[in-house]
Order: sequence, then C-alpha cells, then structure tokens
Amino acid sequence: MNATTRIFGMIVWLGGLIVTGALILSLTAARVGEHKSSTYGNAYVQFQNSWGGEIGIIPPLFTLRRSYTESAFNKDAKQYEEVVHTATYPLVPKSIDIDSSVEYGEQELDLLVFNAFETHNTETYLIVNKTQYTGDLLIKVSKPENANLMYDYTIRIPSQGNLILQPSMDAPQALIPGFAPGSEAEVIVTYATKGMDVFKYNLSAYQNNVIERVTAKVVINVDEFGIYRFGLPHNTELTKDGATVEFDVENFSTTQDLGITFLAKQRYLDSIQNLIGYSPMSLAFFLIVTFIFSQIFTVKFNAFHYLFVGMIDLFYFLFVAYLIRFFGVFPTFAISIVLTAAMFLLYAPNVFGKWFAYRVVGVFLFLLTVVFSLIFLMPIFRGLLFVVLVFLIFMSIMVFVSRSDISKWSIVSGE
Repeated sequence: MNATTRIFGMIVWLGGLIVTGALILSLTAARVGEHKSSTYGNAYVQFQNSWGGEIGIIPPLFTLRRSYTESAFNKDAKQYEEVVHTATYPLVPKSIDIDSSVEYGEQELDLLVFNAFETHNTETYLIVNKTQYTGDLLIKVSKPENANLMYDYTIRIPSQGNLILQPSMDAPQALIPGFAPGSEAEVIVTYATKGMDVFKYNLSAYQNNVIERVTAKVVINVDEFGIYRFGLPHNTELTKDGATVEFDVENFSTTQDLGITFLAKQRYLDSIQNLIGYSPMSLAFFLIVTFIFSQIFTVKFNAFHYLFVGMIDLFYFLFVAYLIRFFGVFPTFAISIVLTAAMFLLYAPNVFGKWFAYRVVGVFLFLLTVVFSLIFLMPIFRGLLFVVLVFLIFMSIMVFVSRSDISKWSIVSGE
C-alpha cells in the first residue's frame, strides 16, 4: 500500500468518525434546553403550570368616574330632557412605594430541581385628583403575568377608616365616593404569589407618564441573584440572611421594569446548548491532534483505536448535556470530568504508553473538554477566548510539525 492510499484511508476513517460524532452531538444539542420534546422541558412546563413562571406585576389602573346631566332635545316628545352621562378620567399615581419579601427555595419534580420563589408584596399608591371634577375613585387590578397562585389579596384605604376590600380582577371597583379635585388618598394593595426565575414590577406601564417618585425595597433570603435590568438606580446590601435591594427614582418616565432574577441552572441551558453545538469542533481537533502527534513522536497503534479515543471526547459532552438537567452547572462539569478521566485512565495509557498518554493526549483532552467548556460559560469575551484557544492549539501543532521530518512519519514511509 503506497503513501497516498494510506493517507486517503486515514482521512476517510477520521472523517467518518468526526461526521458520526458531529451528528450525535448535533442531535444532543437540539435536546438541550427548555423544550417540550425533552424530559427536562416536560417537567419544566409541568412545574411552571402549577407553581408559576416569570412573574411580572401589573400596576393597578386608577380612574375617576363622574356622572353628570345635561339637557338634550327629544324630537319625539318635542321638549328638552335631562340626560345622565358618565365619563372616566385616568389618574396616574403621584408616588409608588413597593415593599416585597422574596423567599427563594429550590423545588423538586421528578428528580429535577427548579428555582422557585414565594413573594409577599405591599404596594402603596398615592393618588391625587388633578382633574377639575368630583367623582368616584376606581381601581382595576389584574393578575400578575404568569402567576398561577395568588392569596392574601386585599385593598386597604387608610383615609376611609382602614377600609379593607376584596379585589375583583380586571373589573373597575369603587374605592372612594366624592373624590374632589385636589384630594389625595393612599391605596395599599397587598398580596402573595409564587413564581420562577424572574420577579419584576412592570414600571414600563407608566412610560407615557411622569411619576414623581418610586421607591422599592426587596428583601431576599439569598445572595445569588441579579438585577432584572441595568440602568435603574438601586442599592444592594448583603445581610447574614440574604440581601436587601432598594430602588429610589424621582420624576421619571421609563420603558424598563424593576425587578430581580435568580441565577439557577436552567439559566445555563443556553450556554450548554451552544457548547454542545460547537463540540464537534472539539472532537475533530482532538482526533487530528492525536493523529499528528502520534506521527511526530512515532507512537504506533491500530487505527481502530481512534474510535475509542473519539468516544472519550464524545461522552464528555454527552454527560454534560444530560446531567445539567439534574444537577447544577458546577456539579455537572465535576461529574463529567471524573467520568471522562476514568475512561481516559482505563484506556489511553494501555494504547499509547504512559508518556504519550499523559504528556500529549491527556493535555489536549483537558484543553478541548474542560477549558473548551469554561469558555462557553463566560458571559463576555467568549468569542475572543475561543479564538485564543484554537490559536494556541494550532501554534502547538505548528511548532512540533516544523521540527519534524514528515517524510519519516509512519503513514508516509509505511514503516
């Protein structure tokens, strides 16, 4: 068999392994994430349908309703009659104060763990009648976005002897009769609800108005969370029991919402999906690097061993893709590394010899699995770090190939 045939045969063999592995990893990447077709996705949807999803608090709508009469000529009766008309005017709160207590705790369903929270809210609205009319002050409350459970829901008006009302959802409800021009009233809304991932107050509902002041205090029992959106002035104080986040904004109109997000493992699913999507490159690099360095260092073994060498790399990414649904991101990678290391130790030294296995194959396996994975968990500089890793691998290959006599490679010489 001449050199050309041997090289072509090796290209076909390695290419076939790479294509097969890439197909398996591509199918796996499509299964990662919150998809109804996946085991995790089904459980996620079931849990969300019972517990609640990303909670968005919808602010109450305040209006002034007045009834008035005016004379109108009745053609049939041929006389003027008094006709009663009703008009409503929107009232934007002068100030809003939000006091929330958020209890975060992981919940399990079918061995899967989800980040879930329960929140108790008190919202105080200062309403001023800036119209020139006297009428009834009305409120219309709506169920928060994606909330499935709500309880302890009350509306209290301190100026009416601490009158407490039970709200009617999505229907105007009278609060104060005879609300005169220039009058002020505090309306206190309290309730509790449950949700996942995101807890926010939809300040964007007031983007066409100017609110004199909005203050918010969110007490959280954990310190692993993030601010829902950048930009709104806030202060975070860590405590022994968690953290307290305070917002204080004056005279503003905003398209942003105010809230917090929880950093749970499902938030890493997009990163893991991207990782698995790019993992065929890791498999290809690993097989090519193993082949080139085996030629440089004259390490002889049967080409069939490339199948199992590639499987070590392949199984690492399969472990990551499926374990992320049951464990946090760091336990997932720790378990995947241990299992992959066991496969490597049981196989590579016996095939390549200890020196080549530990000094070459093991090093590149670490770079193309562990380091490769960490790059995709980076929130920024992901592309730059990926290019740097590929550059370093190519540089290492170029350095050793430049010092090697290719004519003496076994695949060329046939020895």
